[in-house]
Amino acid sequence: MTKIQKELALKLMEIGGIQFDFKKGFRLVLHDVHPEAPLSPFYINLRRIRSFPEIMNLTVECLAKIVLRLDFDYIADVPTAATPIGAVLANKLRVPQITPRMDKKSHGLSTKIDGFFQKGKRAVLIDDLVTRADSKLEAIETLKANGLVVKDIVVVFDREQGGAKRLAEEGYTLHAVFKIKPTLRFYARTGKITREQLTCVLEYLAAPLGKRTVSLV
Repeated sequence: MTKIQKELALKLMEIGGIQFDFKKGFRLVLHDVHPEAPLSPFYINLRRIRSFPEIMNLTVECLAKIVLRLDFDYIADVPTAATPIGAVLANKLRVPQITPRMDKKSHGLSTKIDGFFQKGKRAVLIDDLVTRADSKLEAIETLKANGLVVKDIVVVFDREQGGAKRLAEEGYTLHAVFKIKPTLRFYARTGKITREQLTCVLEYLAAPLGKRTVSLV
C-alpha cells in the first residue's frame, strides 16, 4: 500500500467507513437471496465519505491515480453511494459526469442517464465498492443501451467476493483502490484489529455462504 492508501485506510476506519462487529455481525444484500448465510463480521459504509471533505479529497486522489491511466470521455457513477465521489472526481479531472438512472423516472423527459453525453463515447464507471457486481452490471447495461462504451470499472473497495471475476467474464476490467484482504492485514499490522479477528474475517471471506471449502491464503 502507498502512503496515501495507508492514510485513507486509517481515516476510513476512524469515521466508520469500515466497521467490525465480531459478536452480532452485519446483514448484507446477499442475505436477501441467502437469508441463511452467516452475518458478515465487517461492513463497508463509504456513504460517510461525503460528510468529511478531507477524506473525500484523499479518496478522489487515490481514484484519480487509477482513472488517469484509462481511456475515457465521461465519469459515470453508480447512484447513489458513488454520486458525490464521482462529482468531485469529475470536477478534479475537468471531465463531464453522467449518471445512469437505476429507477424509473415518472416526470419530465424519459432519459435513463442524467447529464449530457454523445453516443459512441467511452465512460469509466465509478462506484464505492464491489461484492458480486450486480449494480455495476445494471449500470453498464443502461449506459450501453444508450450508445455509450464501457470497458473499465473503478471502485474504492473490492470485497474480493467474486465481483472482479464476474465482470471479467462479461468483458470488463475492475480496478480498485483497496482489496479487502491486504487492507485487513494492514489493520492487523497496525493494531486496529487483532490477529484472531483477522482470521475470523478471512474465514468469512473464504465462505460467505457458510461452506468453508476455500483456502484462506
